[in-house]
Amino acid sequence: MRSLFILAFFCLVGWSYSQKCPARYLRFTPVHSFCLPPNPTCEIKRTGVSEVDKKLILKLHNQFRSKVAMGNEHGSLGGSLPQAADMLQMEWDDELAAVAQKWTENCKWGHDCKECRAVENFAVGQNLVIQDWSPCYGYGCKEPSNDPQWTQALTALYNEVNDYNVNWLGSYEKHDEPKKTGHLTQLIWSRSWRVGCGYSYYKQAGGYHLYYACNYGPGGNIIGEPVYKPGRPCSACPTNTQCSTVGRGANSFAGLCKMTDPNTTPAYPRSSRSIFLCDFTSTDSDCEAEGFGQGRWSVVRSVGGNYKSIVLNGGQSTSFTLTTPITPNADAFCLAITFRKGPLDATYRDESIFKADFKMDYASVNPIQLQLDTTNFMQYKLNLRWRIKTKVGFTFSVPRGAGKHVLDIRRIEAFDGMCN
Repeated sequence: MRSLFILAFFCLVGWSYSQKCPARYLRFTPVHSFCLPPNPTCEIKRTGVSEVDKKLILKLHNQFRSKVAMGNEHGSLGGSLPQAADMLQMEWDDELAAVAQKWTENCKWGHDCKECRAVENFAVGQNLVIQDWSPCYGYGCKEPSNDPQWTQALTALYNEVNDYNVNWLGSYEKHDEPKKTGHLTQLIWSRSWRVGCGYSYYKQAGGYHLYYACNYGPGGNIIGEPVYKPGRPCSACPTNTQCSTVGRGANSFAGLCKMTDPNTTPAYPRSSRSIFLCDFTSTDSDCEAEGFGQGRWSVVRSVGGNYKSIVLNGGQSTSFTLTTPITPNADAFCLAITFRKGPLDATYRDESIFKADFKMDYASVNPIQLQLDTTNFMQYKLNLRWRIKTKVGFTFSVPRGAGKHVLDIRRIEAFDGMCN
């Protein structure tokens, strides 16, 4: 007997291991999925994704996204899904695929934790599917085919559209009733544009299992954010994309924003609400700064968005001040900083201190400490209740006796008024 299960957004950590984990993953967690040892409770019979299947996986994802972008999905609750103005075309990502592959080889049904699948470029979303075959015994009992059924697996994820209410598009929330729809929303999350998948066929406890995992970057299903922007297809594409149209070849999918260079990050026009922006990517970015202290800052170029990075030893400190001031037009402004920080070896706790400093001509404000309990990029918002031209600076320090710590800053932006 065959059964199929799909799963999204549970956080389960694999068991301990003793092998050496690459430093790029050890900074996120000592039990990163890429570093897990073989699971002794299962017998792996087939693993990996062929080049043919890679093309099929990309094609299926982009066909589903194109269907939504063009306004051709009529099966959702409450009416048809509207056209999408900003739906990116998916590209294959080998690193996401490698991490997803290792997780399927773990033979453990359930999601790894967000840090367990994290990569340097961005936070990672995930969809899982498993097809189970019950054991059979005696004469005539045959082992089922180990060929992956990617079309069936991914279609099962997309078919959640029949339980999805069109009124949920504007602000993502987790909906488990009447049925879960988080697989669909990750699949059609407009700003997710890189995907990598893994597959394993294994025997465990007498049964046979076909295990599929797809990892997405940047990860979607972010609470409070829209699944996509409704509007005319391609009308809100990043500036470094072109609109795919029918007839441009096998890799063209109508209504999708295709990156002109998949080795760069999507570049979105600056928001009309923004009064200050430093993102280390845009040509009009307000990132010029004066700095002092120890260590050396560098700008890391990434498909998830460039970021400014520094590594400090215990007992070291560094500071910099952005030379372009923020000029608020209201009695308060919102300062949003997207960053991540922590020890280079996540076996140890984060002991670093990260503060925002403010310089004004006619007033003074104490520095504000910024603390996030995650090793993934997250946005930290500050409501600053004054209408004074302000230069913003940052101080990063590591106490004496602590190990090496890293700070990555991806985006600094300010808006008039209070934070949403």
